[in-house]
Amino acid sequence: MTVRTFRSTATTPLDRGREFGIAHASQIAATVDAYRRIFETQAGGAVDLAHWGGLALDRIAVVSAALAEEVQGIAEGADLPVTSIAAINARTEILAAVGASGAHECSTVVHLGEGSPVAVQAWDWYGALADSWLVWEIPHADGHVTTTLTEYGIVGKIGVSTRGLGLLFNILHHDQDGTGIGAPVHVLARAVLDEAADLNQALLRLSTAAVSASSSLTLIAAVGGESAAVSVECNPGGVGYVLPDDSGLLLHTNHFLSTPAALHDVELRTGPDTVMRYDTLRRRLTGPTIPSITRVLTAMNSHLLGGGALCCHADPTLPATGQFETLATVVLDVAGGTLSAHAGGPCTHPLTTTPHEETRMLKLKRIDNMDILTKDVQTLVDFYHGTLGLPFHLPYEPDEEWAAIDFGNLTLYVFKSEVGEHAPRRTAVNPDNAPGLDSFAFEVDDLDEAEAYLDGKVEWVDQRIEWKHPSGTWYRYRPFFDPDGNMLYITEPHPTDA
Repeated sequence: MTVRTFRSTATTPLDRGREFGIAHASQIAATVDAYRRIFETQAGGAVDLAHWGGLALDRIAVVSAALAEEVQGIAEGADLPVTSIAAINARTEILAAVGASGAHECSTVVHLGEGSPVAVQAWDWYGALADSWLVWEIPHADGHVTTTLTEYGIVGKIGVSTRGLGLLFNILHHDQDGTGIGAPVHVLARAVLDEAADLNQALLRLSTAAVSASSSLTLIAAVGGESAAVSVECNPGGVGYVLPDDSGLLLHTNHFLSTPAALHDVELRTGPDTVMRYDTLRRRLTGPTIPSITRVLTAMNSHLLGGGALCCHADPTLPATGQFETLATVVLDVAGGTLSAHAGGPCTHPLTTTPHEETRMLKLKRIDNMDILTKDVQTLVDFYHGTLGLPFHLPYEPDEEWAAIDFGNLTLYVFKSEVGEHAPRRTAVNPDNAPGLDSFAFEVDDLDEAEAYLDGKVEWVDQRIEWKHPSGTWYRYRPFFDPDGNMLYITEPHPTDA
């Protein structure tokens, strides 16, 4: 699916809503119908959408008078009852009120480090709504812009504003959820992005909201080279806060991480996959490597839990209202005030399906060759080919003043050089030598036999040496010089699997 984007031109709430409603009338109607079916399935019978929508409209007006006007405008533009639009804006609250269970969504990752924060979310929701969302760009009269990924007819969800504020979204389940209709969390998210000038204002708005359906709204701020993040766990019992760990990593899935709300968590019984998703992300992203966007998406590319996986695909054996899938993968550029959305899960995201600079591995094979520069090519040819008995890799032409000697698993090229002096000779004691290429070693089957053959033909650097590793592997070896003073070894290895 191509991600649909709409940019409003109207900047007053009522006119903006009308414009949006006219442009997306059929999609909004389809979203209303889809939620009507979901509500009735979860309630086990008919649901009075006008009743719930009326309650929701009152609560929307308390959260934001401007967004209540926008909801009115959407209804007028789409030619639908305003209560229908208000109801889908309170879809989380209505689901809680009718006793829905098994509605799980979203895994969120934020990392604070140098530069702009990394902020990524996999949005999991009903598969029946896979075509019911878009990215909405909303310019305001004062010049700032809110961009939100949301469902048709719903004023907001995941988003970012050009004031350096971003918001990610995870549903939670508390044993006190579902009493009436509280502040609709989707409207609350949009109000924060529209109205908060900074992180503190956003926190104050969320901390005072009286909700009837629990959600974690993760706020990310990035202004003037500074950044911060906090997950605000809004619930009927109050509010809780979750901060990044010492490395700057902040994770959230669908269970409470703060107390006392964690003591009232229902999700641990109805959706225990949330715990495993959280643990998978923690293990994959904790460590010395900074979690880039690509690394986060790669960490999210997991199907281990099936229908409850980080990258979630619909289970065709379940009824449509029980099928959940990752509808979108969202990346926020909080400092830049922009949002990018991919239709589908992390497994189909371009950064996980296309080799990327941060994850592309260099596929080195064996060492092919090495070079030695010498003032006397023939002397080294006599030593390596004559004394050591190594064959030529390529035909040797003395007048060309180079040679290719076959070392068995690599080729030694010897080239003529008249520049400068040879580097000082190395010793067999590593701490006594300057940094640089030290030596190379030839494996032999019998060190005693090899020593006997070379004795009198080479200049030994030192006596025979033995070295043992705690694993049980050990070596016997002896170093010697070639005519130019390059250090070589003959070595008799004894690996533990011998």
